[in-house]
Amino acid sequence: MNIPSLASISLTELQDWMKAQGLPAFRAKQVLDWRNKGLLDLDAMKNIPKQVKEVLAEHIQVQPLTLVSKQKSEDGTRKYLFALNRENQSLKHIESVLIPEKERGTVCISSQAGCVLDCPFCHTGTQKFEGNLSAAEIVAQVLAVKADLLDDPMLPELHNQVTHIVYMGMGEPLANEMEVFDSLNLLMAEDYLKLSRRRITLSTSGLVTQIERLGQDSPVNLAISLHSAINEKRNILVPINQKHDLSKLRKSLNTYPLAKARHITLEYVMLAGENDGQEDLDALVQFVNPERERVNLIRFNTYPGSAYQGSSTNVTNEFAKSLISKGIRATVRRSRGDDIMAACGQLKTAKGHS
Repeated sequence: MNIPSLASISLTELQDWMKAQGLPAFRAKQVLDWRNKGLLDLDAMKNIPKQVKEVLAEHIQVQPLTLVSKQKSEDGTRKYLFALNRENQSLKHIESVLIPEKERGTVCISSQAGCVLDCPFCHTGTQKFEGNLSAAEIVAQVLAVKADLLDDPMLPELHNQVTHIVYMGMGEPLANEMEVFDSLNLLMAEDYLKLSRRRITLSTSGLVTQIERLGQDSPVNLAISLHSAINEKRNILVPINQKHDLSKLRKSLNTYPLAKARHITLEYVMLAGENDGQEDLDALVQFVNPERERVNLIRFNTYPGSAYQGSSTNVTNEFAKSLISKGIRATVRRSRGDDIMAACGQLKTAKGHS
């Protein structure tokens, strides 16, 4: 039997495996109860006998990730650097971010090491693509954050639990389609984290065919990295637009299944002189379907060597007001964790600099 990682194994699979090893099947639920709390450290599983731990350690990948470092922002945001525990490969690294608020705790997870899309304004895009993450490595990021909160709780004014997940870290989730879909099913599984699909958001640059399959398989909240509603400009800012242009994207958004009172989020990084002019506003107004979509304006988070500058606060706010005046829901995203390079578009592992 091919045993997956402890981070992704189901209760039935582990029970069957326990029986095959001559171990009591009831131990499987005990082990996974610890796992579901975020603890993959066998030493922390106090009610598991030494014999069971030894067999697990010998035959199952217990820890898909190793925490390399953790940084804390002044606003409470935490950024984690993980090494991937893979045999016969040079270690790859990924980053994840915890964004705590008063009423929720959101984990921003990565789906790839590096990114294949080369969006020129995105810091992650400057890191060489190293590979897709497995479903186990994706969900293990959430488990690691849960474990960290048990060991190092938030201050009282901030939420101390993981309540929401966003696939907005390193990589294009839908370029790693099958593993991402498997990870979504794990996060929502009744015998795992039991997260509602309303609490999970997947952000994509607009891979049209994969968006359609996501809607069929796991219709979670959808966010689109739009950044321009003019094809010629989007071809540069989001190069995948050259293959999946705005007309194709528009068709896929029209049919994506939405839960009641939910909207697709159109993410729009405000870049001075690039996509913040009147023609850009007019094109965006024409593109948006106000009944199904809202626009989230994002202040550009700069990084060393960037050729782009963010739009001024005044320009960004006026852009938002103009959209609202046209009947479009528009908000300006509050930047979090930029003092530790944990804000939107800033993730790039220290190992990725070499």
